[in-house]
Parts: sequence; structure tokens; C-alpha cells
Amino acid sequence: MTLISNQDSLEEGFIRSALEIIANPGKRSAVVARSDHQTVRQLLDQAPSSTRFTQSMAEFYLAIPRRQFEALKRTHLNPFVHAVGRPKMISKGEILTWFGHINKSLHAMTGKVEGRLGRAPDGTPFIVMRDAKKKINRIVSHAGITTLDLDAIEDAFARGAKIAALGVDRALTLPWANPAEKRLWRQAYRIHIDRTHAETVALLDRQELDEATVMSPESIVS
Repeated sequence: MTLISNQDSLEEGFIRSALEIIANPGKRSAVVARSDHQTVRQLLDQAPSSTRFTQSMAEFYLAIPRRQFEALKRTHLNPFVHAVGRPKMISKGEILTWFGHINKSLHAMTGKVEGRLGRAPDGTPFIVMRDAKKKINRIVSHAGITTLDLDAIEDAFARGAKIAALGVDRALTLPWANPAEKRLWRQAYRIHIDRTHAETVALLDRQELDEATVMSPESIVS
């Protein structure tokens, strides 16, 4: 399998999603030109459950990079295993059902539950799971940024708390009821920033090397 960076795999899904979901060529070109991921994800969110998705579209929609998506397919079954055609496509409903089963399994949830997809400002999706009585049971996400204390969240809802989708950077600027929980998020966010920084520096280094190779006098044939 050809290795593909996280950014490249999600960009591929963005382009494919724009082609599939935006019929107007002019509007589509404008969205792609400004790399407007938020608009395309919103359109996918609003699309009916019968909308057909390729794997790259599913990766973009769920914000799961290629290598992680492939690992989830191996661990939690492949949602495209019975799909036909080239490229293989399945419905949005099937994608969300698969995503729900993964989160239910990862968070060791038992019994029959239903979920509703939410999305943080940075595009990361999460699922609000409800039990048979339609009461909020868990908020779960594939992101795995920390060992989130779900019992604390449930206690907060019992006291009348509301759902607020915040980016981690924004959340860390606010006071927390549980300082130990905040420390976990802060440490995880530090690791995320360091990793993202390293990936960005590596990309810039590769670009400089490629440009130097192209522009080197030794490579010019007269």
C-alpha cells in the first residue's frame, strides 16, 4: 500500500466530496480554490442518508486519515467489503452506522443505543449516544486525544449541563471543574502540537529539497 500523509489523504477526500456534493461547477471551483473544508462538510452533514460515499469521502467526512481508516477497517470490519463498482461506494447511512459501532466498541458500551453526529469547530466529529429512553448516555469520539472521564460528563448532564463543541485550544482557556482532567487534555494537546509542528517542518524541508533539486545548475541541460 502506498503511504499517504494525513493532510494528503484528507485533501483527496475533500476534492472528491466537492465533486460529488456540489453540482454547480462555478461554486465547486470556488470552494476548492479556497480549500473550504467547512462548507463541504456542512453539505455532507445536510445530505440525505442515501448519499453515496467513496472511502476518501468517508475519510474526509469523519476526519479519519487514510492509515487510521485502514486500521479501523481491519479491526472493526470493512464497511466497503460488499460494495461494488469503481470506485467502491456505500451510503452515508452505512458509513455513520459503522462509525457508531466503532465508537460503541471503543468505549465498551453495551445495550441498544442510538447516536447523533456532532462536529467540533475544527471539523472533528463526535457522537452523542442516547439509550432506549432517549436520555443522553455518552459523548464519544474516535479522536482519542485523552482518556476522557465519561462519568464526569454524565454527572455534568445530570446537573443540567449543555453540550458545547469547542476546539481543545479554546476549551483550555476556560476554567475546569476537574483540574486533573484538564491536565490530561493539556498534555495530550502538547503532544498533538509537537507532532503537527514536526510534520509541518518535515513538509517544508521536503519542499526546499525538491525546489533545490529542480533549480540546481547541475540539473539544467543546455
